[in-house]
Amino acid sequence: MSRIAEFPEILDDRQKELAERIASGPRGRVRGPLALWLYSPDLCERAQHLGEFLRFGTSFDKRLSELTIITCAAHFRCEYEWAVHAPIAEKAGLSPDAIAAIKSGDDPQFAEHDEQVVYRATRELLSGNRMSQSAFDAVIELFGERGIVELTAIMGYYALGAFLLNATEMTPPDGSHPFPDNV
Repeated sequence: MSRIAEFPEILDDRQKELAERIASGPRGRVRGPLALWLYSPDLCERAQHLGEFLRFGTSFDKRLSELTIITCAAHFRCEYEWAVHAPIAEKAGLSPDAIAAIKSGDDPQFAEHDEQVVYRATRELLSGNRMSQSAFDAVIELFGERGIVELTAIMGYYALGAFLLNATEMTPPDGSHPFPDNV
């Protein structure tokens, strides 16, 4: 059970307009951090716009974006983020074995080189607050400067969401507890 209601009890006109805009966009609904951000309409407006670009508009294909997102979710042990994005990651083409390894904190085996590059860079930055020169160079080689900027932005956005979801103890939509030791 979340520490606060997922949606403000009463939405003012601006909050209603934001909720309608989010629901009519590529997400198709308002839930999770977006719903919670409605408590702060200015933040919600800016965050949803950034999030829409980072999830649907970067130079990364969905498989690599979702890899980055679930790596962040596992790092922060964010049950909501994990429960929503792990199935999307599998549908986008990540192997179930790699997804399971990421969840458990083991080193996943990837079929594709680009997956290994994205995972390594993401894990290094999350776990040590730095990225090695070789991980950085691998990202630049495959994705260029735009890639390093967008990869780190995806990480930062999903960390922002994970912090809020973890602070409020937002329950995943399916009621699951992907990280049972969190409970």
